[in-house]
Amino acid sequence: MKAKSLKIIIVIFILFIIAGIVYGITHNKKDEQQENKDISYQTVDMITNIRLGISNFDSIHPYVTNNQEAIYIDQLIFEPLLSITEDYKVSECLAKEWSRIGDKTYVIKLNENIQWQDGSKFTAEDVKFSVTKLQSQTKSVYYSNVKNIKDVEIVDENTVRIELKQTEPFFEYNLIFPIISSKQYKSTSLNSNTIPLGTGQYKIAKIQTDKIELSKNENWRNIDTENANIKTIYINLYDTRGKEYNAFKLGSIDLIHTSNNNAEEYIGSMGYNKKVFANREYDYIALNCQNTILQYSEVRQAISKVIDKEKIVTSTLENKVTVANYPLINNSYLLKDIEVSNKTNTEKAKEILQNAGWKYEYGLWQKEIDGVTKTINIDFVVSKSNSQRVKVAQAIQDQLELFGIKINVKQVSDSQYKQYLNNKDYEMILTGVYTSIAPDLSYFLGENNLSNYKNDEIISTINEINNITDQEQLKERYAKIFGICNEQVPYIGLYYNNDMMAYSTDLMGDVKPNCYSIFYNFSNWYRQ
Repeated sequence: MKAKSLKIIIVIFILFIIAGIVYGITHNKKDEQQENKDISYQTVDMITNIRLGISNFDSIHPYVTNNQEAIYIDQLIFEPLLSITEDYKVSECLAKEWSRIGDKTYVIKLNENIQWQDGSKFTAEDVKFSVTKLQSQTKSVYYSNVKNIKDVEIVDENTVRIELKQTEPFFEYNLIFPIISSKQYKSTSLNSNTIPLGTGQYKIAKIQTDKIELSKNENWRNIDTENANIKTIYINLYDTRGKEYNAFKLGSIDLIHTSNNNAEEYIGSMGYNKKVFANREYDYIALNCQNTILQYSEVRQAISKVIDKEKIVTSTLENKVTVANYPLINNSYLLKDIEVSNKTNTEKAKEILQNAGWKYEYGLWQKEIDGVTKTINIDFVVSKSNSQRVKVAQAIQDQLELFGIKINVKQVSDSQYKQYLNNKDYEMILTGVYTSIAPDLSYFLGENNLSNYKNDEIISTINEINNITDQEQLKERYAKIFGICNEQVPYIGLYYNNDMMAYSTDLMGDVKPNCYSIFYNFSNWYRQ
């Protein structure tokens, strides 16, 4: 009996061992399968082409086209002397250094060993030729960049001296126009069927009636450090914007850029990624500082404290704009350390007016000045053809009247509006400007500005800025100017209009569009 029991125990023990071995083998296989499954999941097939679109196409030549999408795409094909960083500093491109010698003279040193896409050498002759050619293209988007250039002297193969007709603040920001090949266009029209050469990251491989194909430029100067994932760019050409929107909806192109605030009505709001960014259309209020009431800075300060910009952006304009207090592009490095508040502060507005002797009576702010009781009652001019600005003016009217400042919104025709601007006979006017990439404030605070405002300290500081190249010193000077503006309030900055870039969920990489280029970090983009 004992022997039988022992045999049973031995058999059970052996069965346990066998079961353990089987479990171990099975478990290891499952682990291996899971590991293989994980590895398979992490492996991504990279698609090395991207499909873009242009509607109402005119030309791919950068001096001929007036199509904004073609201008952006041209930045991948052609290169300027100087480029613009994401925070709007000037940076080297075809030029390796630049300096100003005297008020109207610049010396530009070119990078050496740069090749055109046909393998020929880029030289100073190309720079001189490009300026001369561009000065004859008065309808080009880049004409204003060179119209103040008097002469381009070739010092040597890699150096040019540029002489201006007159002093121009931040002229270096003008040197962002693309350079073209003198060899190619010396005896050829810009409108010819010749495929234009550039020095950029991509070159034009084919131009057809309905599409353009770009291929990676293997001779590009930075290919060793910025070897792009995208090898081929297909650009589909469409007759209308509607057809381009439809192509994006159907997945025929991978991205679209638009300034149309209602674009989502055409492409929907789901099934793609998007980046919204401020463009250069800046709206602001000019306050006439020589007006009977607005000559008093406390009144201007109170108005600026009462206006709720965030509410205007979110409620009135449904987040289709970006708040902007100052007339510099929002991401400018010059604004980085400047603190602002966009919220209303009616208590501070009351304090400012009361400290200046104003009293709130019968629903209005009043003060006796030279024996006459005056109320804060202001005409606010806006063009009735601009529906967005009309909505904003009415919202501001509601905010100010709730506080006790009477506002009369005057909706005027375009011709009347221009007359108001020319004569500067308004009290307040809601206006706008297409701001420069350069941080020049003379339009807003210099002579003959729309606010009829003059401050000797600001003028002196602006003149100092024109002779400063150190970025930290520039930041200090701009902070000083904006500090004075916050106290004096010659204008009230409101917002920049927004652009949108919608792109496929299959498009990967660091997508960071801004109003200078929608193709920042393009080298690390790819599709999957």
